[in-house]
Amino acid sequence: MFMKNNSWNKTLQFLQADWKSNPLRLALETVNWALNLAIALIFAITIPDVPLLIVYPIFFAALSISIYSAISRGSFGLLITSITLFAIDIVGFIRLLYNS
Repeated sequence: MFMKNNSWNKTLQFLQADWKSNPLRLALETVNWALNLAIALIFAITIPDVPLLIVYPIFFAALSISIYSAISRGSFGLLITSITLFAIDIVGFIRLLYNS
């Protein structure tokens, strides 16, 4: 017999509670997931010639959502990680623009 798995119920309860507390954040975090999926697919499909002029703006959009989410959730770890990655990506993007 299969053991009853409550993890799906807990996940659904979490999503419902998250939607009630901040629907904009949940919607943006879903967009963030899609952006990160798009970035991963672009990398996987186009390696070794990744179109970084396309990818970097997507990075910036996704990280902006992560920063908003971190602030609204009160998550210092996510906030500092997102800000750090944003700063690193700005440096990389500037270097890309100067070397293009």
